[in-house]
Amino acid sequence: MTTSSRAAALPIARNVVERVDRRHRSSLCTAPVLNDAGALLDAWCVTAADRGIDMSGGYPGGEWAERLAVVALEMATRQVRQPCPSTPEEATALLDTVVDRLAERGITTRRDVLYVALPRTSSTPAWGAFERCRLAITIDIACGWKLVIDQPTGSPVVELVGRCDESGIDAMLDLATTVNTGAYGNIFR
Repeated sequence: MTTSSRAAALPIARNVVERVDRRHRSSLCTAPVLNDAGALLDAWCVTAADRGIDMSGGYPGGEWAERLAVVALEMATRQVRQPCPSTPEEATALLDTVVDRLAERGITTRRDVLYVALPRTSSTPAWGAFERCRLAITIDIACGWKLVIDQPTGSPVVELVGRCDESGIDAMLDLATTVNTGAYGNIFR
């Protein structure tokens, strides 16, 4: 693999990982998780190329790369499953920090028990049965960040894969606010 094709491989591997995450998984990964999985996929592709395996132009692509991307995502996901709040009080404190970090971004909201609802934007999709429902961030003590619909009835849940501690809040908020603008469409369909 040449230096120029090696430099191009990592962004392509990252794109393959992101495409696989959106298409084949019921969760959404934060940027650090996608970056780690992309780097792992890239390393596997470089190793294959170094062993003389045809890389279809020197970059990851095709069905085999997507299969490896699923494995890379699973491995990167395992690394961020812990730490996670172990009590409702710890989860509440973390959600209070989420409210503070949103305020730093100019987004005014509040915590309601174990939910932090995001204000709707002009491009926020209709969530659930009622068009004006808001997207809300919550924490599942067993597995971390979740997105739900802020409505009184049961809500579908989408897991956000990322560190569920103070160090992971900004990456989670980047993803949640992007979802809230409609960039991913209605993630609950």
